[in-house]
Amino acid sequence: MIFHEQVKAGEGNGQIGGKAAGLGLLLRQGLRVPPFFVVLPDDELKDLEAAVERLGPGPYAVRSSALAEDGVRHSFAGQLESYLNVRGIHKLRRAVLDCRASGHSERVRAYCATHGIEPGPVAVVVQRMIKGQASGVMFTRDPDRPEQLLISAAWGLGEGVVQGSADCDEFRVDASGAIHAAVESKQQQVALYKGAPAVKPVPASKRQVPVLDDAQVSELARMGRRLEQAAGCPQDVEWTLEGEQLWLLQARPITTPVPWGRRLLWDNSNIVESYSGVTTPLTYSFARRAYSIVYRLFCGVMGVSGATVRENDAIFERLIGLVKGRVYYNLNAWYRILTLLPGFQYNRHAMEQMMGVSEVAADEDAEAPASSWQKTFVHLPRLGWLLLSLGWRLLWLRWDVRRFKRSFEATMAVHRGHNLRSLEPSQLLAVYDDLQRRLLWAWTPPIVNDFFVMIFHASLKKSCTQQLCEGDEARGAELANALLAGEGGLESTAPTLALLGQAAHLRRQPQLLELFTGPASDAEVLEQALLHAGFSTWLQRWMERFGDRCVDELKLETTPLRERPVFLVSTLRNYLRARPLEPGALGQGERERRAQAELHAERVLTGHRALLFRWVLGRTRECVRERENLRFLRTRIFGLVRDVFRAMGGQMVTAGELQGEGDVFYLHLDELFGWVEGTLVGTDLQGLVELRRVEFEGWRQEPAPPERFHTWGPVHRHNRFQGQPQLAALDEDGLLCGTPCYPGLVQGPAAVLFDPGEGARLDGQILVTPRTDPGWVPLFPSVSGLLVERGSALSHSAVVARELGIPAIVGLRGLTQLVQDGQLLKMDGSAGTVDLDQSE
Repeated sequence: MIFHEQVKAGEGNGQIGGKAAGLGLLLRQGLRVPPFFVVLPDDELKDLEAAVERLGPGPYAVRSSALAEDGVRHSFAGQLESYLNVRGIHKLRRAVLDCRASGHSERVRAYCATHGIEPGPVAVVVQRMIKGQASGVMFTRDPDRPEQLLISAAWGLGEGVVQGSADCDEFRVDASGAIHAAVESKQQQVALYKGAPAVKPVPASKRQVPVLDDAQVSELARMGRRLEQAAGCPQDVEWTLEGEQLWLLQARPITTPVPWGRRLLWDNSNIVESYSGVTTPLTYSFARRAYSIVYRLFCGVMGVSGATVRENDAIFERLIGLVKGRVYYNLNAWYRILTLLPGFQYNRHAMEQMMGVSEVAADEDAEAPASSWQKTFVHLPRLGWLLLSLGWRLLWLRWDVRRFKRSFEATMAVHRGHNLRSLEPSQLLAVYDDLQRRLLWAWTPPIVNDFFVMIFHASLKKSCTQQLCEGDEARGAELANALLAGEGGLESTAPTLALLGQAAHLRRQPQLLELFTGPASDAEVLEQALLHAGFSTWLQRWMERFGDRCVDELKLETTPLRERPVFLVSTLRNYLRARPLEPGALGQGERERRAQAELHAERVLTGHRALLFRWVLGRTRECVRERENLRFLRTRIFGLVRDVFRAMGGQMVTAGELQGEGDVFYLHLDELFGWVEGTLVGTDLQGLVELRRVEFEGWRQEPAPPERFHTWGPVHRHNRFQGQPQLAALDEDGLLCGTPCYPGLVQGPAAVLFDPGEGARLDGQILVTPRTDPGWVPLFPSVSGLLVERGSALSHSAVVARELGIPAIVGLRGLTQLVQDGQLLKMDGSAGTVDLDQSE
């Protein structure tokens, strides 16, 4: 037999079993453990009585300690026998023998067969039993929130917690030591009754009282963290409280895979508008490179030195990640970039709002330490210089944007003139490199314009609320929307206006009108319409100008409209089914509303306040308009890059490397370049494509991760990608609430669309969708209202809705889970509310 002093010294390793080894670890950390001895498998029991006398008076807890028990992979929880409150040498001997024998029971053999292991010999731990008034279990890493330690606590014996028969309080302790308690009404406990554990009622006086106070929780947490550090892995610890003394009864590794390591925060609430659903490796790797380039430029604009940007080079490479095939922002990386900006120490909260950081990263990425002299003599001058620089950039912004557009058109003209299919692979790479150098690395004017959109729009809303609406935020937001409506000149609406013009022309062509309103399918209508020279010429010109536009247009694997014109036929048929709408009349209502809002501002504001307000309003209108137009240039870049990569895919098919042109989208950008430049580490590209195709198709069949979640350690190891439930925002009247974008009361059936695709029949319904992008805009004139689950007042759908005069609400959490296709709704675009109960 081996006593606890010997176990502490490391004697008996390999013989004492997993449970006893865990007790030895506790002892070596100086933690409080009840005295015990271990009966080895080959020990005779003739010395048991002497061992008990050395241990001290009972009663005793007798527990099995098999060699394979309480290991990193297998716990044998509940498989082997344990006995509590054992008194007398004869009962103790019987308990030891029964614990040994349990290693050969039918249930243990079944457990071992299931896991492909052998239990090995069974040692037995005999431990002085502590009759604690409270007991429980501590996980040094909560499996659901691994940044926190979890303690479950119940009155009475720990068996009530382990078996789930007692009501428990839960205490979570985060890395800072803060305690988050969930105190329950505890009706039942496990206590000794006639010498055996039994379920008993909790006395009424203790039911609402926390089982542990804060000092006891903190002490347990300190013990647990010390133990985890020593063991090198998360631990499952049983404990009991006797009087004021906390005792640790056993410890073992947590066998359930627990994410463990650095915490990262992921979010796609913004980027999902550009990259919805599963995104292929080529699109992700191209987007990752584009983000890296563009935000290096942004830091330069914001006064970050080139040396600092280079020092943080790795941060820019992880701004976005791919989780289960979906693109997410890595907010830790974004937050780290935020700390580089001058003035972060002085206006942290304002910058967090500007960057959309609603939950900060709780680690070193969120820290920007600086001494007082650095703040005064380094950071403050940098902030002053930044403000001067931004003022200069604003002065020249209009000229910079025009210059950028000229350079853009010149670059596109050169490469659109190429027959990309005739170029060999190295020439295609040269085209890509030229686009990256001349366009992506020159993207500074759009970045500066986007920055001023945020600044001026926030200033406009603040002025509307405080100066024009007496502090009423809802009225202020509505007034700001009205002042931005009817601006005109948006490239986003140009394709739709051209389609409306063609619909008006078709109404004057009896033969074509009969074709488009007849029973033929969209494909049949397209085939017949192309026989008419006028329609064929119009379609060719429309495609030359807008053919890169499509739903999910920033995903390179998406087929552009110029290769599936049947979508335009479907859209034109929707227009022709509805009441005639002349393009010139579109926006008349919003222009009148805008004029009324301007009159209100002129009546209220005078003098220098009026001058300043008009200046801010003018800058906001101009910057918002330019942002939408510059985004169309981005669409055209992605369209040309898509053509380059598809041409490369065609070359690889010809070379026998790939089976189909579309297979190229399952390769990473570096792999594609490596095929040309000889930097590949493997040559079976088709095999790689097939592996990824299967994996990505599996992700398409799985539910998407939530819009926000944490991971710990290696992102794809043990993490469950679970976030806090995003509940629908309902007011006290049961109305679904979002962000109002354009006013109007609309009542009618919902058309729930997740992908407009071909053949979406719309005729005045309220369009309900998770998100939109510019490819959805041609559908807007066919609906009476627009409800979007994602987005903000500056999102694309909001801007276009204001321009077209369509009542719209965005940011409606839970929308597509609550609304069924055809369901009657009533929306109030002014209040930003949706009444889901229109059954009467």
